[in-house]
Amino acid sequence: MNRLLKVGVAAMVAVACVRAQRSRAEETVEWWNQVGKKLIAMAKDFPEDKYDFKVQKDQRTFAGNLLHVAAIDYLLISKVAGAKAGPDFGKDIENPSREVYRTKADVVKLLEQAVADGAAMIRQQGDAGVEKTMDFGWETGRHVSRVSYIWMSGIEHSAEHLGQLVVYYRACNLVPPESR
Repeated sequence: MNRLLKVGVAAMVAVACVRAQRSRAEETVEWWNQVGKKLIAMAKDFPEDKYDFKVQKDQRTFAGNLLHVAAIDYLLISKVAGAKAGPDFGKDIENPSREVYRTKADVVKLLEQAVADGAAMIRQQGDAGVEKTMDFGWETGRHVSRVSYIWMSGIEHSAEHLGQLVVYYRACNLVPPESR
């Protein structure tokens, strides 16, 4: 009886471990949303009168960084979907114009939508979608990659801009939301 009980407990633990394991798509959307939520929090928190602030003349403004992140998110979503996603950003598809996204509310709305659309695409395609392969490459050149790699590239890109925006906060003597 004791041996039978041990086998039963071991089997229940094994089943619990399998249930606790998340799918690759769930893990990917978690990181996509985690970085996206931090950027959205900054977009909502940063003073609107400082949205055109930049640390150096050859950098993007605070708003320009957020618009750029949203545009790259939509480029990746389009790549994965195999069809155009998001708004038309005109001739500079990586840098939407402040003439179009004039207010803080406009920028926040675009960023929120880009993050939501990316998360929806990951969920919609699921594990089969993130395991699919396609041509992709930025700095590393074109090569065949899993879609999960494409999403990781986007997450990493967003995280780079998140770090840059922390510098913008500090340069304005402000404390970023994550540091409070």
